[in-house]
Amino acid sequence: MVIEISNQPKKWVRSSTGPVAGVFEGLGRSFDVDPNVLRLGWVLSVLLFGTGLILYPLFALVLPREDELYNYDKKKFLGVCRMISHNYGVELGIVRLVTVVSAFASLGLTFVLYVGLFFFLPENKEKLYF
Repeated sequence: MVIEISNQPKKWVRSSTGPVAGVFEGLGRSFDVDPNVLRLGWVLSVLLFGTGLILYPLFALVLPREDELYNYDKKKFLGVCRMISHNYGVELGIVRLVTVVSAFASLGLTFVLYVGLFFFLPENKEKLYF
């Protein structure tokens, strides 16, 4: 029995072969979970809470496709999410998702905070690990 231990964190990505946007297929591969389990959870979230209707398009918008990972770490808008990810060791896809969700929820306050972080967040800070 061979156990592989990787120090590389798993990236949140979309699949290039998924039926709609590849969100469940990509996340399923990333975390060794059957995509149908994720789809079932999504259906339940739509029926019970309605949040799946909002989250799926956001995941499709924010997460890169697995065949486009060369572009994954490039700066998007000002590069604040990238700086947060590099400085604090948090997965870039999660940072981008939280930023987009909070931008909608805060009605613009997140945008002001985002621009402020661009000026005050150091670019080359050592990663913190907890």
